[in-house]
Amino acid sequence: MATKSSQLESFPRTLYLTAKSWRRLMNERLRGLGLSQAKWTALLLLGKHPDGIVQRELACHMGIECASLVGLLDRMAADGWIERRPCAADRRANLVFLSAKSAATLDEIRRVAAEVARDLLGDIPAAELQACQNVLEAITGRAQHLAKNASEPRPK
Repeated sequence: MATKSSQLESFPRTLYLTAKSWRRLMNERLRGLGLSQAKWTALLLLGKHPDGIVQRELACHMGIECASLVGLLDRMAADGWIERRPCAADRRANLVFLSAKSAATLDEIRRVAAEVARDLLGDIPAAELQACQNVLEAITGRAQHLAKNASEPRPK
């Protein structure tokens, strides 16, 4: 039986390898669309924001820096995947929207994502999946809390 110490050591690597394997399988199955992981991830996220999303928020959801996102969005706009529009609420910001071209491709990405999820998770009991999801959400919440606290100035 694994000790708590060994679990604390092995869990982050297992989590990393799981996410990496999942992305690799998605990339493999989406290869025919000619989209990079960054592009299909951006399209999926934009699909959840039909009224547009500010670039800075999109970068946060993707886990990348705003500066890195700008080049990606430039390429996606040039290829007709997205549109940028000025944000009425903030003159300094742009809203990003899916283009009409993206609709059919987004449907295919979603279909493949659902297929991958079924293939990877289909035989795992619902209770185990829920327990895993609860643990991952707790870890995410703690990480966000710790990151927020780390960025706040410390009292002297």
